[in-house]
Amino acid sequence: MKNICRLPFLLLGLCLSALSGAQTGTNLLVTTDEDCNWKLDGQPMDPLKAHDSNVFPVSPGEHHIWATTPDGVTKIRVEAEVEQGQKKVDIRLKDEHDRQLKMQQAETAVQPDAEEAVLHPTWTDPATGLMWTGKDNGSDVDWNQANAYCSNLQLAGYSDWRLPTVEELEGIYDASVRIRTVFDFGDALVRVKGNLKLTGWDWSSSEGRTSGRVLDFSFAALPEEKKPRAFARDFSYSMRALCVRRPRE
Repeated sequence: MKNICRLPFLLLGLCLSALSGAQTGTNLLVTTDEDCNWKLDGQPMDPLKAHDSNVFPVSPGEHHIWATTPDGVTKIRVEAEVEQGQKKVDIRLKDEHDRQLKMQQAETAVQPDAEEAVLHPTWTDPATGLMWTGKDNGSDVDWNQANAYCSNLQLAGYSDWRLPTVEELEGIYDASVRIRTVFDFGDALVRVKGNLKLTGWDWSSSEGRTSGRVLDFSFAALPEEKKPRAFARDFSYSMRALCVRRPRE
């Protein structure tokens, strides 16, 4: 009894809970879809391995589980109430962990892009002499907003930027190029010259007062196509402004 009394309060509580569980036949069957460190009612437990099943005797009532992946990226809290018999508890970490890792990788990939944009904010197409912004505006804009963005843009000492025509956008399409990027709906591969950073579909200046034609430079465009797909849109989701100017002679 003296040895038990010297244990930390939480450990003592867990021991008594387990003893009570053993006496009453109540258990938690704990599984996880990802390796994790975890606590049961605040008490650290041995790490769990993915897809293993572990049985823990507990006292009847409500129990709290805190679990985290070994890298600390994803955490979860699970509550389980067991009155009698065995209660199964699934610790689901994998989907959220994969999502958060993907977001971290995308954010990490953006860092070099940001540095590159500072060093090389524009690209001039040697075939046409047109100067392009090194990246699009990076957020949703409708056709009017895209026009205003380019008209008001001041970059690299120039203020005569504008939205490109459909034909000008078609001129930077390159079916042999595959540049990995991230669109609103997930990863994408784009086929564009100049290593331009695209984060969505690009408005052209062509057509409409409140809407216009956009071009799809993504990998969805078949490699044998000679130009990107153009289609009309009247909304802003995933639509971007990539600006262009023609240097004066």
